[in-house]
Amino acid sequence: MKLLNNLIDHIQFHAQHRQETMMASDCSKSLNYGQAWQHINRIAARLQNVGIGKGDRVGILAKNSVDNLCVLLACARVGAVAVGINYRLTQDEINYIATDAGIQFLFFSNEFNSLRGDYLSGKPAVCFDGNSSPTLFENWLSDNENVIDANVNGDDILFQMYTSGTTGRPKGVLISHSNVLSNCFQAPMSTGLGMRTGERALIIAPFFHAVGLVGSLLGLIYGVSLVIHSDYDPIGMIETLANDDIHTVALIPVMLQFSLAMVPNIKDYDFSSLHTISYGASPISETLLRECIDVFGCDFTQGYGQTEATMALTFLTADDHRRALAGKPDLLRSCGRAVFASEVKIVDAEGNELPHGEIGEIIANGPQIMQGYWNQADATKHTIIDGWLHTGDAGRMDEEGYIYIHDRLKDMIISGGENIYPAEIENILVSHPQIQDAAVIGVPDVKWGEVPLAVLIANDDQRLTSDELENYCQGKLARYKIPRKLEYLDSLPRNPTGKVLKKSIRELMKDKYPAS
Repeated sequence: MKLLNNLIDHIQFHAQHRQETMMASDCSKSLNYGQAWQHINRIAARLQNVGIGKGDRVGILAKNSVDNLCVLLACARVGAVAVGINYRLTQDEINYIATDAGIQFLFFSNEFNSLRGDYLSGKPAVCFDGNSSPTLFENWLSDNENVIDANVNGDDILFQMYTSGTTGRPKGVLISHSNVLSNCFQAPMSTGLGMRTGERALIIAPFFHAVGLVGSLLGLIYGVSLVIHSDYDPIGMIETLANDDIHTVALIPVMLQFSLAMVPNIKDYDFSSLHTISYGASPISETLLRECIDVFGCDFTQGYGQTEATMALTFLTADDHRRALAGKPDLLRSCGRAVFASEVKIVDAEGNELPHGEIGEIIANGPQIMQGYWNQADATKHTIIDGWLHTGDAGRMDEEGYIYIHDRLKDMIISGGENIYPAEIENILVSHPQIQDAAVIGVPDVKWGEVPLAVLIANDDQRLTSDELENYCQGKLARYKIPRKLEYLDSLPRNPTGKVLKKSIRELMKDKYPAS
């Protein structure tokens, strides 16, 4: 009996049994599962013809598209490892990733030709579009679909995804077929919101990020139809949700804010097909959640995870959101409880489990935990200890098992010997009606060593003063946590996953708040 322990078996099954069901569409191409399987095999056969096989690294430097997705699946078909590259990085950053991964073949979009750099310019490459050299994708494809079986199993690496590098050089996270299949089973088990064959999912998050890629693969495993957007367009997203029979979408809260603000007649749209909006990267405010439920009329779930955990470690379910709105608003500051077949604990610096309510590092184990970092044995050893993934996130757990993230350990502020977690302050700040977004960093202080600085995005032209902000925080935060200093920006710097880049904010503020 053949074990279904690799991703590609699932795609083949749908191609055989549901070949007329749409697999994926973008603005220029739509393929049903039967057509997609043929397309994947043509790409896979050509890869084998040029010498790409099991374990070889294949780079993808392109925005989301049907062809981008099929290249990744073709890599899985021949046992090669796909390396999606963040096209928002600089040429030097991309060159580092490509060199570190040892990419041997590249697929790219013409608009990113200038980002290839020295390393990738010296490797064989195929361009998805445009008229640039080298070979155009459609001309490169094989005429046949004869693929030599690569004997891919669950332990083989499916993709190598690079961390955002916000605290140092990006690291290549090794995710196996079994990691992905496990997390794609854990997610619907944990939320109770599985999708059926033929239902439609809108994909906006980029494939070089876990939410975009694993979220897409989750859909494909269950025979879902993917509607792929290459970029986030606030108005285009709303029109697609309303007009393309979309059942689910994964977003970050700020995207919902932008769309609500930019589509004044949003309540005139029909979102009756929409079942679920999943979000992550930050909590959602009670005000925004109520407004979104009023507009979209669907369930909401929140996921928390990281690249090293394939995608998800915890979920705040739709029932949890209903509980929050029915009298437990503090639950919205939680990221939920551990997914099925996983454990989450809070530990101190020595690895001892802490009692409920105490803040420490969030650690987790389960079948979705990465295989390690590419060529970084020491970093792997310090991140996975006795099978437990040390996330680097500070948080606490309540008596019901709900996790509350307080911040990255490295972003913690130490003021007068007291530990201050910026996320706790930020959750309070964004509840103010005149604050659209907020980030808190530590800045030097002669008396206390560090004090919190609130960096705010105003909801309107009326900006709060320091005294007004302090008065609002009284009784909601301990006095030493209340920001006495504040600054305003037009927008907060974020990485492609929606996480605020505290390092960039500190850089912006360093001249105004220099070290003493």
